[in-house]
Amino acid sequence: MSAQPSSAQLAQDTLALCAIPSVTGQEAALADYVMQRLAHADVTCLRIGNCIVARRASAIPTAPCIALLGHLDTVRPAPPAEQPLCIASDRVYGCGASDMKGGLAVMLALLTDPVPLAHPLLCVFYDKEEGPSDESGILPILQSGVLHDAQLALCLEPTDGIVHAGCVGGFQIRVTALGRRAHSARPWQGDNAVLVALPFLQRLAQLSPVEVTVAGLSFFDVTTVTQAITTNSRNVVPDRLVLNVNHRFAPDRSLETARQQILAQLLAATGGDPRLQIEILDEAPPGAVCVDQPLLAAWLARERIGLAAKQAWTDVARLTAHGIPAVNFGPGQTDQAHQAHESVSIPALQDHHQRLLRLLRPSLVP
Repeated sequence: MSAQPSSAQLAQDTLALCAIPSVTGQEAALADYVMQRLAHADVTCLRIGNCIVARRASAIPTAPCIALLGHLDTVRPAPPAEQPLCIASDRVYGCGASDMKGGLAVMLALLTDPVPLAHPLLCVFYDKEEGPSDESGILPILQSGVLHDAQLALCLEPTDGIVHAGCVGGFQIRVTALGRRAHSARPWQGDNAVLVALPFLQRLAQLSPVEVTVAGLSFFDVTTVTQAITTNSRNVVPDRLVLNVNHRFAPDRSLETARQQILAQLLAATGGDPRLQIEILDEAPPGAVCVDQPLLAAWLARERIGLAAKQAWTDVARLTAHGIPAVNFGPGQTDQAHQAHESVSIPALQDHHQRLLRLLRPSLVP
């Protein structure tokens, strides 16, 4: 009984997962496939909607439980001509290959391998991660209590083969510039909302990323305008410009403190102009940095795995908020996520599987 699925098998499994379309909200077929793959494995499975929780017992039942989490869904794929589905040059190509069906293939391999583990293993395959935050499939999983005994969790988001600790929190903020309509041939009769917003935009353009060190890792507070929308006809002076401002902040402060800070910063950027209105649309807390968790710290030292801050938001935030120490660690590449021609390295899949196996079986140190 081998503890090592071949790299070819991991590649084929990843390709099979990529071959099943699973755009957010359309994960049922992929969830069915995962259930079929686990039907003859020595695991217990619980399905909640299109989420699957698979538990594998260990040779040491009292050992701390380790959880692995991976989302089933992908963003909408690129056109077929720009997104091959194949294996070529030591890579698996397909929508979601890096984000994160390669990680799902590793999870399936760890669940189905017959070699005993030293730690109980809990694998969560969940839906709707790429969609609206309040619709994520991880929410009913957390509410169900099935993760209550997890002592450590790893989200298999793409991390270039290193561990990304913590994650930044974030806000989506709507800033509306109010003007007055007029005919574009006589703009002096109106008040152009685009020009009303211009001083505000210029002040935001002067903001630089602010480096914040947490547990020796560098996070960055950043504020970025991501949308600018008018709905008027092209020959009308716009009376309304709607901006979306995205703000990310380091996990050194609470959501409440960060909210006060960004609102004060944006209010200052308006220069007190009453024609600029600010409204928070969505907010997400940061994920705690948990690199001192004993299992994790010992594994990082043994494996000499690189460590970096997660300069993005992931479900590590939800897990740490529930008291579960968690980090991001996946075989995918961050620069492949959501790209046309998305792919994942086959050697990275094999390396990732082996590193996780040595986490689950610490005696397996070459």
